[in-house]
Amino acid sequence: MQSARYAGPPLFARGHNRRTLVLWAAIPLVVGIGIGVLIGGNLRPSSSVSTGTFPTSPNEPAQLEYTDMPCDPGSSVLVLHSLEGSMQTSDVKVLLDYETMWVKHRESANPALSGQTALLTRRDDVCDAIVPEDSRFTQFVWIGPFPSDVAPSLCEALLKVTWKNCIPAQVVR
Repeated sequence: MQSARYAGPPLFARGHNRRTLVLWAAIPLVVGIGIGVLIGGNLRPSSSVSTGTFPTSPNEPAQLEYTDMPCDPGSSVLVLHSLEGSMQTSDVKVLLDYETMWVKHRESANPALSGQTALLTRRDDVCDAIVPEDSRFTQFVWIGPFPSDVAPSLCEALLKVTWKNCIPAQVVR
Protein backbone atom coordinates (compact mmCIF):
# COMPACT_ATOMS: atom_id res chain seq x y z
CA MET A 1 0.00 0.00 0.00
CA GLN A 2 1.28 3.41 -0.95
CA SER A 3 1.06 6.38 1.32
CA ALA A 4 -0.12 9.72 0.07
CA ARG A 5 2.54 12.37 -0.07
CA TYR A 6 1.98 16.05 0.51
CA ALA A 7 2.79 17.93 -2.70
CA GLY A 8 2.56 21.42 -1.25
CA PRO A 9 0.03 24.17 -1.94
CA PRO A 10 -1.94 24.05 -5.21
CA LEU A 11 -0.33 25.63 -8.26
CA PHE A 12 -2.47 28.80 -8.19
CA ALA A 13 -1.65 29.40 -4.54
CA ARG A 14 2.11 29.41 -4.92
CA GLY A 15 3.51 32.96 -4.89
CA HIS A 16 5.85 32.77 -7.88
CA ASN A 17 3.55 30.71 -10.03
CA ARG A 18 0.53 32.89 -9.23
CA ARG A 19 2.32 35.95 -10.61
CA THR A 20 3.26 34.02 -13.73
CA LEU A 21 -0.33 32.90 -14.19
CA VAL A 22 -1.62 36.52 -13.85
CA LEU A 23 0.99 37.69 -16.32
CA TRP A 24 -0.04 35.06 -18.87
CA ALA A 25 -3.71 36.01 -18.40
CA ALA A 26 -2.99 39.74 -18.81
CA ILE A 27 -1.08 39.44 -22.11
CA PRO A 28 -4.11 38.36 -24.22
CA LEU A 29 -6.19 41.03 -22.52
CA VAL A 30 -3.75 43.80 -23.44
CA VAL A 31 -3.38 42.48 -26.99
CA GLY A 32 -7.18 42.30 -27.35
CA ILE A 33 -7.62 45.88 -26.18
CA GLY A 34 -4.94 47.05 -28.59
CA ILE A 35 -6.60 45.32 -31.53
CA GLY A 36 -9.99 46.72 -30.47
CA VAL A 37 -8.62 50.25 -30.40
CA LEU A 38 -7.10 49.84 -33.85
CA ILE A 39 -10.30 48.38 -35.32
CA GLY A 40 -12.50 50.88 -33.53
CA GLY A 41 -10.66 53.76 -35.15
CA ASN A 42 -9.66 55.61 -32.00
CA LEU A 43 -6.19 56.02 -33.47
CA ARG A 44 -6.30 58.68 -36.16
CA PRO A 45 -3.72 58.81 -38.93
CA SER A 46 -1.18 61.55 -38.38
CA SER A 47 -1.32 62.55 -42.04
CA SER A 48 -2.73 66.00 -42.74
CA VAL A 49 -3.68 65.07 -46.32
CA SER A 50 -7.42 65.30 -46.89
CA THR A 51 -8.96 62.22 -48.50
CA GLY A 52 -12.17 63.99 -49.39
CA THR A 53 -14.29 61.92 -47.01
CA PHE A 54 -14.18 64.39 -44.12
CA PRO A 55 -14.88 68.12 -44.18
CA THR A 56 -11.73 70.20 -44.21
CA SER A 57 -12.79 71.88 -40.99
CA PRO A 58 -14.96 70.36 -38.26
CA ASN A 59 -16.57 73.78 -37.78
CA GLU A 60 -17.64 74.01 -41.42
CA PRO A 61 -21.47 74.09 -41.54
CA ALA A 62 -23.38 71.62 -43.67
CA GLN A 63 -24.62 73.09 -46.94
CA LEU A 64 -28.14 72.38 -48.15
CA GLU A 65 -29.24 72.28 -51.77
CA TYR A 66 -32.73 73.56 -52.45
CA THR A 67 -34.72 72.46 -55.47
CA ASP A 68 -37.83 73.99 -57.01
CA MET A 69 -40.69 71.52 -56.93
CA PRO A 70 -42.01 70.67 -60.42
CA CYS A 71 -45.68 71.52 -60.76
CA ASP A 72 -46.70 69.66 -63.93
CA PRO A 73 -50.40 68.76 -64.30
CA GLY A 74 -51.13 65.08 -63.72
CA SER A 75 -48.09 64.52 -61.52
CA SER A 76 -47.59 64.04 -57.81
CA VAL A 77 -44.70 64.16 -55.39
CA LEU A 78 -44.29 62.17 -52.20
CA VAL A 79 -43.91 64.64 -49.35
CA LEU A 80 -41.93 62.77 -46.71
CA HIS A 81 -41.32 65.56 -44.18
CA SER A 82 -42.60 69.05 -43.48
CA LEU A 83 -39.89 70.84 -41.51
CA GLU A 84 -39.96 73.83 -39.25
CA GLY A 85 -37.43 76.60 -39.79
CA SER A 86 -35.84 76.06 -36.39
CA MET A 87 -34.36 72.69 -37.40
CA GLN A 88 -30.55 72.61 -37.52
CA THR A 89 -28.96 72.48 -40.99
CA SER A 90 -26.93 69.40 -40.04
CA ASP A 91 -30.10 67.60 -38.92
CA VAL A 92 -31.83 68.41 -42.21
CA LYS A 93 -28.80 67.06 -44.09
CA VAL A 94 -28.92 63.82 -42.09
CA LEU A 95 -32.65 63.49 -42.84
CA LEU A 96 -32.07 64.00 -46.58
CA ASP A 97 -29.24 61.47 -46.62
CA TYR A 98 -31.35 58.95 -44.70
CA GLU A 99 -34.37 59.28 -47.00
CA THR A 100 -32.17 59.01 -50.10
CA MET A 101 -30.55 55.87 -48.67
CA TRP A 102 -33.99 54.42 -47.85
CA VAL A 103 -35.33 55.09 -51.36
CA LYS A 104 -32.28 53.38 -52.88
CA HIS A 105 -32.74 50.46 -50.49
CA ARG A 106 -36.41 50.06 -51.47
CA GLU A 107 -36.17 50.74 -55.23
CA SER A 108 -36.41 47.02 -55.95
CA ALA A 109 -39.95 47.11 -54.50
CA ASN A 110 -41.14 49.43 -57.29
CA PRO A 111 -39.20 50.39 -60.45
CA ALA A 112 -40.61 53.95 -60.29
CA LEU A 113 -38.33 54.59 -57.29
CA SER A 114 -35.22 53.82 -59.32
CA GLY A 115 -32.84 56.79 -59.46
CA GLN A 116 -34.89 58.93 -57.06
CA THR A 117 -33.26 61.00 -54.32
CA ALA A 118 -34.76 62.99 -51.50
CA LEU A 119 -34.98 66.69 -52.36
CA LEU A 120 -35.45 69.79 -50.25
CA THR A 121 -37.64 72.74 -51.21
CA ARG A 122 -38.33 76.03 -49.46
CA ARG A 123 -41.93 76.97 -48.73
CA ASP A 124 -41.90 79.63 -51.46
CA ASP A 125 -40.82 77.09 -54.10
CA VAL A 126 -43.40 74.33 -53.59
CA CYS A 127 -46.49 73.94 -55.76
CA ASP A 128 -49.44 76.03 -54.63
CA ALA A 129 -51.58 72.92 -54.08
CA ILE A 130 -49.10 71.59 -51.50
CA VAL A 131 -48.45 74.64 -49.33
CA PRO A 132 -49.94 73.92 -45.88
CA GLU A 133 -51.89 76.57 -44.01
CA ASP A 134 -49.59 76.20 -41.02
CA SER A 135 -46.77 78.71 -41.57
CA ARG A 136 -44.41 76.92 -39.16
CA PHE A 137 -43.42 74.59 -42.01
CA THR A 138 -40.76 76.29 -44.10
CA GLN A 139 -39.00 73.35 -45.80
CA PHE A 140 -40.24 70.15 -47.41
CA VAL A 141 -38.44 66.85 -48.07
CA TRP A 142 -39.90 65.02 -51.04
CA ILE A 143 -39.24 62.67 -53.95
CA GLY A 144 -40.74 62.70 -57.41
CA PRO A 145 -42.46 63.71 -59.54
CA PHE A 146 -44.50 60.61 -60.37
CA PRO A 147 -47.71 60.02 -62.30
CA SER A 148 -50.56 60.74 -59.87
CA ASP A 149 -52.07 57.25 -60.22
CA VAL A 150 -48.74 55.59 -59.19
CA ALA A 151 -47.84 57.81 -56.23
CA PRO A 152 -49.93 56.10 -53.48
CA SER A 153 -48.41 52.68 -54.25
CA LEU A 154 -44.93 54.18 -53.83
CA CYS A 155 -45.66 54.98 -50.19
CA GLU A 156 -46.35 51.28 -49.67
CA ALA A 157 -43.16 50.35 -51.54
CA LEU A 158 -41.23 52.61 -49.14
CA LEU A 159 -42.94 50.91 -46.18
CA LYS A 160 -44.45 54.23 -45.11
CA VAL A 161 -48.00 55.00 -44.02
CA THR A 162 -49.88 56.87 -46.76
CA TRP A 163 -51.15 60.30 -45.60
CA LYS A 164 -49.17 60.01 -42.35
CA ASN A 165 -45.42 59.92 -43.10
CA CYS A 166 -45.78 59.78 -46.89
CA ILE A 167 -48.17 62.19 -48.60
CA PRO A 168 -48.79 61.51 -52.31
CA ALA A 169 -49.63 65.12 -53.10
CA GLN A 170 -50.93 66.14 -56.51
CA VAL A 171 -48.94 69.19 -57.52
CA VAL A 172 -51.86 70.80 -59.42
CA ARG A 173 -55.50 70.65 -58.34
